[in-house]
Amino acid sequence: MVVLRGAAREVWHRLMDAVDPALVDEAEHALSHVEGVQAVGAVRMRWVGHTLRAETSVVVDPCLTVVQAHAVAVAAEHALLHAVDRLAGATVRVDHAPRPAAPDPHAPLAHHAA
Repeated sequence: MVVLRGAAREVWHRLMDAVDPALVDEAEHALSHVEGVQAVGAVRMRWVGHTLRAETSVVVDPCLTVVQAHAVAVAAEHALLHAVDRLAGATVRVDHAPRPAAPDPHAPLAHHAA
């Protein structure tokens, strides 16, 4: 009965997309040590069957080329795959650090925020 109870609890948590906060902490830690990452945005994870998928954003230098920024994103995904057990893949969005006197690049999305 104890084993059944534990298994039922794990299945229930997975159905509710519960991910151990320690896994999110591991992901944030790994991302923060990737060369070229200046800051880490929210890390979201969810179970897909018996594997995890992650979604996050990283902030990079605004002077990087698209190719350089893409390389940072690939390095960030690679770091996540090594740091988080059972992670099958991640989507890493690249944002640039704010530039002085430049408009907010996300301003057109502001009215969609909850």
